[in-house]
Amino acid sequence: MAFDPRATGGGLGRGATPPVRAPPTWDTGSSVNFFGHAVMAAFENDAPRFVLGAMLPDLSTMAGARIERVNDAAIAAGVAHHHRIDHAFHGCAPFVRSCASALETLEARGVSRAAARAVGHVGSELLLDGALSTRSDALHAYARALRDAIEQRDADQVAFRGEAQPVDFHRLLEQLAAAPLPGAYRDPAFVCSRLERILARRPRLALQAHELAPVQEWLSAAHARVEDDAAAILALLRGAS
Repeated sequence: MAFDPRATGGGLGRGATPPVRAPPTWDTGSSVNFFGHAVMAAFENDAPRFVLGAMLPDLSTMAGARIERVNDAAIAAGVAHHHRIDHAFHGCAPFVRSCASALETLEARGVSRAAARAVGHVGSELLLDGALSTRSDALHAYARALRDAIEQRDADQVAFRGEAQPVDFHRLLEQLAAAPLPGAYRDPAFVCSRLERILARRPRLALQAHELAPVQEWLSAAHARVEDDAAAILALLRGAS
């Protein structure tokens, strides 16, 4: 469920040189709520490759790459599931309210409009992953999907679009399996730190020093609301899928 910086006028300027790709790592790339997609996929089919496919568009964003082709039918079906869920999620009332709350609250506290929108979108998604991280069934499906993908080198089933430098997707999966996610997203301070790193890649979205305190405060308040809304969001998405 990726935030599109183009909606705020972000992105490279005309004639700018694209950034050199760094090795993918879970804590420096763009981050989106891949775990929420794992949760929704497991409701329908908890087969590891299907769950992996449901997370794949978000994981490719994390790696800074675009999917060109998926050579496995189960992974491809998971990717299709991802897009169905994304369409429903971005229109569901609790998420829309959370984004609106961030925009209104943070702009009033001196955060730029572009950054406030990004915090509302990405921050709400990360908090939701944290809220869902208490589900033992989903954690099991998520961990099994990563473990099987690593052991069976499922990364080899995915080709990325027009990359002069190959994406080490297998390495990203290994790092993700060892990362403190998704449970760490229950901590608003951790989410704030992640947002600071994620948004730093986009000059128009990058959080300034004076903006960090209001963002942290908004996340702390939003945390409880997202925890309360998690069950309703799951019900809405299950009905839409």
